[in-house]
Amino acid sequence: MTKAFSKLSLSIIFVAIVLRLLGIIEYPLHDPTEARYAEIPRLIIETGNWIMPPFDYGVPFWGKPPLTFWMTALSFELFGYSNFAARLPVFLLSGVVLWLTYGIAKVLQNTEKAAFSTLVLLSTALFFIASGAVMTDMALCVCVSLSMISFWQALHNPSPQQAKKWSYLFFVGLGLGLLVKGPIVGVLVLLPLIAWICLERQWLAAWQNIPWFKGSALMLLIAAPWYIMAEIDSPGFLNYFLVGEHFKRFVDAGWHGDLYGVAHKHPRGKIWLLWLFASFPWSFIFLGSLLSWPWRKNKQSTLKTVCQGSWHSYVLLWAITPMVFFTLSGNILYTYVLPGLPAFAIMTTEILCLRFDIKLIKQSKWHYAGIIIPVVGILFMALLWIAPEKLNFEKNQQYLVDIYKKTKTSEDSQLFYAGERLFSIDFHTQGKAKQIDIHSSWSKMTDNATQDYLIMPKSWLATLSNKQREQFFVLAEYRQYALLQEYP
Repeated sequence: MTKAFSKLSLSIIFVAIVLRLLGIIEYPLHDPTEARYAEIPRLIIETGNWIMPPFDYGVPFWGKPPLTFWMTALSFELFGYSNFAARLPVFLLSGVVLWLTYGIAKVLQNTEKAAFSTLVLLSTALFFIASGAVMTDMALCVCVSLSMISFWQALHNPSPQQAKKWSYLFFVGLGLGLLVKGPIVGVLVLLPLIAWICLERQWLAAWQNIPWFKGSALMLLIAAPWYIMAEIDSPGFLNYFLVGEHFKRFVDAGWHGDLYGVAHKHPRGKIWLLWLFASFPWSFIFLGSLLSWPWRKNKQSTLKTVCQGSWHSYVLLWAITPMVFFTLSGNILYTYVLPGLPAFAIMTTEILCLRFDIKLIKQSKWHYAGIIIPVVGILFMALLWIAPEKLNFEKNQQYLVDIYKKTKTSEDSQLFYAGERLFSIDFHTQGKAKQIDIHSSWSKMTDNATQDYLIMPKSWLATLSNKQREQFFVLAEYRQYALLQEYP
C-alpha cells in the first residue's frame, strides 16, 4: 500500500492528519452546533438516559438518533470532558471513510489511483473541516459509503463467500445509518442504486445477489428496537422526527416547527453552489478538466472512454445524489454534500487520468493541489496560537469560563449567563452555569452570601441600572461578551 503513495502525497497526508489532531485539541467548540452535540452526550452521562438523549434537563432531543451521541459519551467516559474527547470519535470515523474509499478505489481502479483518490478526499475543504468537527455528518458518510461499497462488492466480488458477506454489510450500513440520522440514509443510498440498476439493466443481478428479505430483517434488528424504546420513553418522538424533521423540513424552507433552532433557509438549488466550495479545490479542477476537454479531436471515442464500464456511472450517481436530492429542498446545510465526496474523489482521479493521459498518477503534478487546504489549516492554526482574539469565536465562552474558574474564591460561587442559550458554557461548566433573565431574575445572584459571576453580551451593559452597576463590575471581556464579577 505504501508503494502506491508518492513521498509528496504521504507528506500531505501526514501534515493534514497532524493538523486535524492539533485542531481537535486547540480549536474551541463552535457554538451552537459543536457545543450542542458535545453537551448532549455529557447530559446522557449525567442523567443516565441512554435511550432518549436529553437536550436539557428534563427536555428530550428529538432531532437526531443517538448513535453519534453514544460514541461521544463513551469518549467522555474514557478521556473526560474536553474538546479532544468530543471530537475524537468523528476524527476516527473520518479515518474509516478514507480507508473505505481507498479499498473500493483499489478494486475499481488500481493502487496508485486509490492512493490519489484518498489524497483528493482528505484535501477537500469540507472533509478536512468535518474530520475534526462534532457533527453527525461524518458518521452518516461512513454508513452511506459502507452500503454503496457493499452493494457493488456483492454484485462483483469474484468470491461467492465474500460477496455474501458484502451483501449483508449493505444492510448493516443502512441499519447504522438509521441510528445516525434516520431514513435519509435510505434516500442517499437507494436513489443512486435504483438509477444505476435502471441505467445498466442490473435488475436480475441485484435481485439474485442481495438478500432483500433477510437483509431488511437485519437492518430492522439493528435500528427498530431503539425507535420503539424511544417512542415509549418519549411519546411524540416518531411524529416529530419522521414527519417534522424528514418531510416538513424538506418541503418547507421556512419550517417553524424546529424545536431546537431555526430552519436553514436557502434558495432551492443552492446546494450545488455549496458543493462547489465544499469540494474546493478539486471541484474547480474537476469542472475545469471537463470544460477544457478536447472534444473536437475525437468526440465519439472520447465520450466512450469517459463512460466506459458500469462502475463509472455507479460512482457518478453516488457522487451527485446528495446535490440532486437536496436541489428540491430550501432547508439545507453545506455538510449535506459530504456523503458524496468519497465517490467524487474517485471520479476526480479518473477524469484527471483520462483528460491528461496520466500513466503514473503518483508522479503527477496534481498532487500539489492537495497542499492548498492543509496550508490554509496551517495558517489558521498559527493565527489561533498567535492572535486568538482575531478569530470570530464570540459564541464560544471557554475563555471566559476559564477565567471564572481561576478567579472564584469559593466553590459555592455560581456562574450565570444572560441572553440566548450558549451550549459552550453549559459544556465547559458541566451544566453548573445557570441561564437567567437579568430583568426578572437579578435577585438570584445578589440575594445570597456568595460572590457570583455573570456572562452577558457587552451591548447589554448600557442597560444595567445604577444599582446593578454597584453590585457587579466587568472582570474580563472576550469579543462580544463580558464576564461580570459580584463585589465582595
